[in-house]
Amino acid sequence: MAIKGELYRLGYRTIGRTTINGILRKHGFKPEPPGNPDSTWAEFLRSHASTLWACDFFTKPVLTMRGWVDFYVLFFIHLGTRRVHILGITPNPNGAWMEQQARNLCIFFGDLETPPKYIIHDADTKFTRDFRKILKSEGIKPVRIGPRRPNQNSVAERFVRSIKGESLGRFLVFGEDHLWYLIRQYMEYYHAKRSHRGLEYRTPEQAETGSETEAVEAIARSDLVRREALGGVLKWYERKAA
Repeated sequence: MAIKGELYRLGYRTIGRTTINGILRKHGFKPEPPGNPDSTWAEFLRSHASTLWACDFFTKPVLTMRGWVDFYVLFFIHLGTRRVHILGITPNPNGAWMEQQARNLCIFFGDLETPPKYIIHDADTKFTRDFRKILKSEGIKPVRIGPRRPNQNSVAERFVRSIKGESLGRFLVFGEDHLWYLIRQYMEYYHAKRSHRGLEYRTPEQAETGSETEAVEAIARSDLVRREALGGVLKWYERKAA
């Protein structure tokens, strides 16, 4: 509390927060709540959304010639548009692999009209010092979230829930190529067909281009057609062509 700090600096060491809050309320002032790091973090996310990406891993068991193996999928998501870039898949995300992914990522970001200034990641040891150093060399600042604070990376966490619950969790995966196929199919749906509540029910493609679906008063069932992908696991509706 700023007031307590000022009083402390002036020598008033015995006045507590409760006393200060009581005095403020008595004179019609609303005391500020204790500092909320999540609130401050939310402000940071909002103010930097256009140049802010988050990253994380998710895993998927894959049946290989060696039996079941957990494959790690490294992805990056743009907070402003929810655009997702799947950077790489491996059963062994060691330091050398992560360094190569950082180089690949810098190439990908170099082709963007608005390159990122910040990348959020958690305290996972897979995000090595060399991985972070390569990003910094390209002017990108890695921002490590606090321990046991998944809400600070909630957009990435939500994507993991979506891709697993809507697609990958419904399949047995046979080999890395099969995993890539399922992910690519889902990403096409995710970017162009799936509406996002955080984007006011637009798709990431609409958020990037600023386009909107033409408004109508009503739509007859005969004017709609249902589309499917991955054997009907993914479904969406479109208007019939005129």
